[in-house]
Amino acid sequence: MRTYKVELLVSGPITINGHLRFNAEKELVRDNIFQSDIIVQKHPAGAIFTVTVFTIDQDRAYKVALLFIGKMLDILAVRINGPLNVSLNDHRSTTDKNAIRAIVDEGEIRFCFDHSRNLNLHETKLLRALNWYRKGLYTDDAFDKYMGFWNAISVVASGYHQQNDRTRAGIINQIYDCFNMLWGNDQVNWPEIDGTERWIDSHNKLRDQIAHGIIPVDVEHIELVLSRLNKVQKVAYNFITGWAQNRMNINLTQ
Repeated sequence: MRTYKVELLVSGPITINGHLRFNAEKELVRDNIFQSDIIVQKHPAGAIFTVTVFTIDQDRAYKVALLFIGKMLDILAVRINGPLNVSLNDHRSTTDKNAIRAIVDEGEIRFCFDHSRNLNLHETKLLRALNWYRKGLYTDDAFDKYMGFWNAISVVASGYHQQNDRTRAGIINQIYDCFNMLWGNDQVNWPEIDGTERWIDSHNKLRDQIAHGIIPVDVEHIELVLSRLNKVQKVAYNFITGWAQNRMNINLTQ
């Protein structure tokens, strides 16, 4: 076992003012705590994160650092509501394609590290949903984006619905149950859905068709998915952040 320093590129619509250096507690496994030294530097594609990890070899060091930074990014991505990806790729060859960037400071990064650690230990369902939402943000494939946003909704619903005969019937009723708890029984008041009849049923059916390869990858079906993406993303964002704040007293966005 030794300490390794791992450099990772976080690409996306963020930037850093100056040069950040601080410590954060890494606790991917309960009671296995390591104080990681973190350096954050501005990069044309986003930011370079250099972190220390204590582990057995270089391969494991990369995987631990990727998991550690990735969980933090699950929080940061929903805060800026923009795509953030992390890799060990040669950052010198990465091109810049984001003209507008959120300025992220040390306090916000610390906030994300602290909350990701807490969720990893106590609310894994919510953290998993945030991970799916981030995947929906950064992938360019329309089908994968849809899966990411809908899976984020489904993970929260499957983890936090009320246990009763109706919800035991499956995920559709579990989503209805959680939407009712968060936004009330009148579907007209559900954000972005505007009372559309059987909105959950039809969108979950499309998710299943994508997941099982039932619908072909052609122009017609890609356009169908694209036509629903914007609203599904907005519903997922409102549901995840609203559930965290109003049902769990966790404010992820301020």
